Amino acid sequence: MFTKRRARKQAELHEELAAALRDPDAEVRRMASKTAAESGELSWALRELASAVEREPWAEEFSETVVEGFAAALRRERPLRERTERIFTQHLDDPEGLVRAWTELTAELGGAPALREVDSDLRDDMRAALRRLRGRAWASEGLFRTGDPDGFLRAMAFDDAVTLTCVAMRWSTPVSGQEADQVRAEARTALKNALLHAPGSEERAVLLAPFAPASEQESWTDRARAAIRADEALALCTDEVLDLCTSEANKANEGEANEEGENEGRDMVTLGVEALAKVLFCNTVRRDRVLETLDRLVARQAQDPRDPFLLSGILQCYQHLHLPRSLEDPPLDLFLDGLRHPHPAVRASAADGLLPIAAGSPEEGRAVEGLIGLLDHDPEVSVRRVAASELRWLQAGEAGHALAADALAAQALERQADSADPEIRALSIADALRRGAPDAFDRLLGALESPDPHWELLVGLSYVPGGVRNGLPSRSVRKVLIERLEALHDTGWAVRNAPEGFSDAAAREELAVLLDNVRKR
Repeated sequence: MFTKRRARKQAELHEELAAALRDPDAEVRRMASKTAAESGELSWALRELASAVEREPWAEEFSETVVEGFAAALRRERPLRERTERIFTQHLDDPEGLVRAWTELTAELGGAPALREVDSDLRDDMRAALRRLRGRAWASEGLFRTGDPDGFLRAMAFDDAVTLTCVAMRWSTPVSGQEADQVRAEARTALKNALLHAPGSEERAVLLAPFAPASEQESWTDRARAAIRADEALALCTDEVLDLCTSEANKANEGEANEEGENEGRDMVTLGVEALAKVLFCNTVRRDRVLETLDRLVARQAQDPRDPFLLSGILQCYQHLHLPRSLEDPPLDLFLDGLRHPHPAVRASAADGLLPIAAGSPEEGRAVEGLIGLLDHDPEVSVRRVAASELRWLQAGEAGHALAADALAAQALERQADSADPEIRALSIADALRRGAPDAFDRLLGALESPDPHWELLVGLSYVPGGVRNGLPSRSVRKVLIERLEALHDTGWAVRNAPEGFSDAAAREELAVLLDNVRKR
């Protein structure tokens, strides 16, 4: 009788926990996962938790979700914990092998079927996760500096590995076939309509905006949708597209060359690169295919340099690929040459990506000198703004050439203290604030007297050494600064002047948080 009663209570508990693991409230799910991990029947807990992780909605801090209980359940019995640890230690240099071994384990526990084919995007995500694990006590020989196998440090390292792996797997979540068809159709329609407008035009930019969607709420399937859009963009970036258009035009003219058909093909390739740059701005997808395509287009661009927007887009794509994970052989000369290009769109794109590409290399000083040349002499203010922005964020390294380059950048921005352009002037002040220049706050307070000072002043104030709570030089400065920030807050300045992409609410909050920090000093 007692056995039946215990079994019934256990079944009731399992039913309650299973329901709680599907509750809309994230905290309810998290607490249920912790309870499930400690329940008497481990096989049931692992099955439910493996499935719960696979359906967990997006969360910025994934460690504070059902994965917390899943990791605890995997640690609960030594054989399973040791098997899980071996999966990580044996595959630290083999992301594809890790995916296969991990999904074999979770499939045995009751999760989705094991993966045999690992696409390049999932491989890259898992490789990034493994790099982070190497910095968290994991090595091929085992876990180091974690002490007792059952102690806190080892449990934390274990949980980190499970969480990072689950995040990488969730990023690979595919969309349904119907949604994939819809995303593909929308992308093709946008590209078709964008082709009617000139490269670099505002009309084309608006039509390509869906390739870099601004979403308040991220989703696990964002990556899959981005990959579909990238595939559609890449489909236009082929030699076959240009050859086909030229061939069709030649047929129509009985073998005579037709420049209009060739231009149409070139514009389709340019459009593909423009769209690809927007995709990569938000998501690094199809990395291998994109690099192969860019390298091929660079070779073709050298033979046919007529389209500056194609080169501008190529430079943007290289930059977006390099920032999350450095390119093995970055095209530094392409960026340096781009600083001298006759078209401002190319000079701006080259300036925007040059420092990240050149950072730490012997060419860093040359890159800074090139940007300073643009800042001091370029006839286009938009290009000068990009150069100033890049120099403003330059961080000096330990190498002599980097220190010298940093000093040159500071001098160049100081020369712009009285620039006629408000943005460049604001960037000069922001750099002075970051470096702790003696007159930086006097310049800031003067600039804030304007009814519509530039947003970069707010950014600069956020990076005062020591923070605005502790980095202000005196109480009198704090008092005046509060008065002027309050005036901006009361007049709705943040909404009027926030950068593109900022929602009104986000802009107001940015100013409110900064003002609150200044008041709390």
